[in-house]
Amino acid sequence: MAQDYHLDLTKARVASRERPYEDGIVLREGRTTPFRVERAWSGPAGTYNEQWSIRRGGAEVLYRHPPQLIGVTGMQATSEFSDVVDQPLDLEPGTYKLVFIVEGRFMGAADIEVRESKDQAA
Repeated sequence: MAQDYHLDLTKARVASRERPYEDGIVLREGRTTPFRVERAWSGPAGTYNEQWSIRRGGAEVLYRHPPQLIGVTGMQATSEFSDVVDQPLDLEPGTYKLVFIVEGRFMGAADIEVRESKDQAA
Protein backbone atom coordinates (compact mmCIF):
# COMPACT_ATOMS: atom_id res chain seq x y z
CA MET A 1 0.00 0.00 0.00
CA ALA A 2 1.24 3.50 -0.82
CA GLN A 3 2.35 5.70 2.08
CA ASP A 4 0.28 8.69 0.92
CA TYR A 5 -3.17 7.10 0.76
CA HIS A 6 -6.21 8.85 2.14
CA LEU A 7 -9.74 7.49 2.41
CA ASP A 8 -12.74 9.81 2.61
CA LEU A 9 -15.56 8.83 4.94
CA THR A 10 -18.62 9.56 2.80
CA LYS A 11 -21.26 8.06 5.12
CA ALA A 12 -21.45 7.14 8.78
CA ARG A 13 -24.70 5.99 10.37
CA VAL A 14 -25.71 4.07 13.46
CA ALA A 15 -29.20 2.59 13.57
CA SER A 16 -31.16 -0.01 15.47
CA ARG A 17 -30.81 -3.49 14.03
CA GLU A 18 -34.51 -4.21 14.11
CA ARG A 19 -37.47 -2.35 12.67
CA PRO A 20 -38.14 0.44 12.84
CA TYR A 21 -34.54 1.23 11.83
CA GLU A 22 -34.25 4.30 14.04
CA ASP A 23 -31.09 6.39 13.81
CA GLY A 24 -28.87 6.25 16.87
CA ILE A 25 -28.48 3.65 19.57
CA VAL A 26 -31.51 2.68 21.61
CA LEU A 27 -31.23 1.81 25.30
CA ARG A 28 -33.46 -0.51 27.24
CA GLU A 29 -32.91 -0.43 31.00
CA GLY A 30 -29.54 1.28 30.54
CA ARG A 31 -28.15 -1.25 28.06
CA THR A 32 -27.94 -0.98 24.31
CA THR A 33 -30.22 -2.96 22.06
CA PRO A 34 -28.60 -4.53 18.97
CA PHE A 35 -27.41 -1.86 16.53
CA ARG A 36 -25.78 -1.55 13.13
CA VAL A 37 -22.85 0.70 12.17
CA GLU A 38 -22.90 1.60 8.48
CA ARG A 39 -20.21 3.54 6.69
CA ALA A 40 -18.89 4.20 3.21
CA TRP A 41 -15.37 4.99 2.04
CA SER A 42 -13.98 6.50 -1.13
CA GLY A 43 -10.29 6.36 -1.95
CA PRO A 44 -7.56 4.43 -3.73
CA ALA A 45 -8.43 0.82 -4.47
CA GLY A 46 -6.93 -1.57 -1.99
CA THR A 47 -7.33 -3.57 1.18
CA TYR A 48 -7.13 -1.63 4.42
CA ASN A 49 -7.15 -2.47 8.12
CA GLU A 50 -10.10 -0.61 9.67
CA GLN A 51 -11.29 -0.26 13.24
CA TRP A 52 -14.02 1.90 14.76
CA SER A 53 -14.90 2.85 18.31
CA ILE A 54 -17.53 4.65 20.37
CA ARG A 55 -16.03 7.41 22.48
CA ARG A 56 -17.16 9.91 25.07
CA GLY A 57 -15.67 13.36 24.58
CA GLY A 58 -13.64 12.08 21.64
CA ALA A 59 -10.98 10.48 23.85
CA GLU A 60 -12.46 7.97 26.32
CA VAL A 61 -13.04 4.70 24.44
CA LEU A 62 -16.22 2.97 25.62
CA TYR A 63 -16.36 0.29 22.92
CA ARG A 64 -13.78 -0.78 20.34
CA HIS A 65 -14.87 -2.97 17.45
CA PRO A 66 -12.31 -5.61 16.45
CA PRO A 67 -10.05 -4.59 13.54
CA GLN A 68 -10.99 -5.99 10.15
CA LEU A 69 -9.81 -5.86 6.56
CA ILE A 70 -11.99 -3.86 4.17
CA GLY A 71 -11.67 -3.79 0.40
CA VAL A 72 -12.14 -0.37 -1.19
CA THR A 73 -13.00 -0.47 -4.89
CA GLY A 74 -11.47 2.87 -5.86
CA MET A 75 -12.00 6.61 -6.23
CA GLN A 76 -14.80 6.33 -8.79
CA ALA A 77 -17.20 4.69 -6.34
CA THR A 78 -17.94 4.34 -2.66
CA SER A 79 -17.46 1.07 -0.82
CA GLU A 80 -20.06 0.42 1.87
CA PHE A 81 -19.59 -1.65 5.02
CA SER A 82 -21.83 -2.62 7.91
CA ASP A 83 -21.26 -4.27 11.29
CA VAL A 84 -23.80 -5.43 13.85
CA VAL A 85 -23.20 -5.19 17.59
CA ASP A 86 -25.43 -7.68 19.41
CA GLN A 87 -23.61 -7.54 22.76
CA PRO A 88 -25.35 -5.07 25.10
CA LEU A 89 -23.18 -2.15 26.19
CA ASP A 90 -23.67 -0.05 29.32
CA LEU A 91 -24.18 3.51 28.07
CA GLU A 92 -26.08 6.56 29.26
CA PRO A 93 -28.29 8.73 27.07
CA GLY A 94 -26.32 11.44 25.29
CA THR A 95 -24.11 12.27 22.34
CA TYR A 96 -21.03 10.18 21.63
CA LYS A 97 -18.37 10.05 18.89
CA LEU A 98 -18.10 7.24 16.39
CA VAL A 99 -14.39 7.29 15.44
CA PHE A 100 -12.85 5.49 12.45
CA ILE A 101 -9.20 4.46 12.29
CA VAL A 102 -7.72 3.07 9.06
CA GLU A 103 -4.19 1.68 8.97
CA GLY A 104 -3.59 3.22 12.39
CA ARG A 105 -4.60 6.73 11.29
CA PHE A 106 -7.66 8.78 12.20
CA MET A 107 -9.84 8.91 9.07
CA GLY A 108 -13.15 10.30 10.27
CA ALA A 109 -15.74 10.67 13.00
CA ALA A 110 -19.45 11.28 13.42
CA ASP A 111 -21.68 12.23 16.33
CA ILE A 112 -24.18 9.57 17.37
CA GLU A 113 -27.11 9.80 19.75
CA VAL A 114 -27.87 7.27 22.46
CA ARG A 115 -31.39 7.45 23.88
CA GLU A 116 -33.90 5.48 25.90
CA SER A 117 -36.37 3.29 24.06
CA LYS A 118 -39.62 5.06 23.20
CA ASP A 119 -41.46 2.20 24.96
CA GLN A 120 -39.46 2.75 28.14
CA ALA A 121 -39.77 6.56 28.01
CA ALA A 122 -43.58 6.35 27.86
